[in-house]
Amino acid sequence: MAKNFLGALPYFGIGASPFGGAAGMYGGNPFGNPMAAAAYGRLNQMAGFVRPSMMGAPAMDAAQLPMSFPTFTFVLATGTNTITNQANPQVPFRGQRLSTVIVRSGTSAQTTAPLMSQLLVGQKPIVLTTPGIALETFNQSAFDTNLLMPPTYPGTTYTLSVNLVAALTTTDTLLALVGIIGSGIL
Repeated sequence: MAKNFLGALPYFGIGASPFGGAAGMYGGNPFGNPMAAAAYGRLNQMAGFVRPSMMGAPAMDAAQLPMSFPTFTFVLATGTNTITNQANPQVPFRGQRLSTVIVRSGTSAQTTAPLMSQLLVGQKPIVLTTPGIALETFNQSAFDTNLLMPPTYPGTTYTLSVNLVAALTTTDTLLALVGIIGSGIL
């Protein structure tokens, strides 16, 4: 059997057969490579969030849930400086879709764009770019912009950094409302 050096993901212990192959063959799974087997293992981990209810306790329920960041508010004094906000879901959560609404007031707000330069889930980088991705890429009418994020437990911090391409002038303002829609356990 050839060695596979695709990274630090272990091949054994996540439901994968050392031989690959089809389900049932050598006790393996149908994926046959370590990366696919790791994804299969993560799928099982996410399914593990949903456990049968315990007697005497309220039933747990899986749902599509929204999570929001505090409003990113840009004014003259902000310039092109980066604003970093954090969100902290209080339930097990796995983000899947970033959703943004940009509210502009004034001429200079119409001629600039907010950029997302960083999105972290815990310590895992989801987006790290310079100068950044246009935040409006993830507007409400955008399609095929899913970001499958890692599952998190309560207390994991989501960090988002946004800055403007050009500074605002006079009393112009730009607000960026950002949320994440994903699966969670109630």
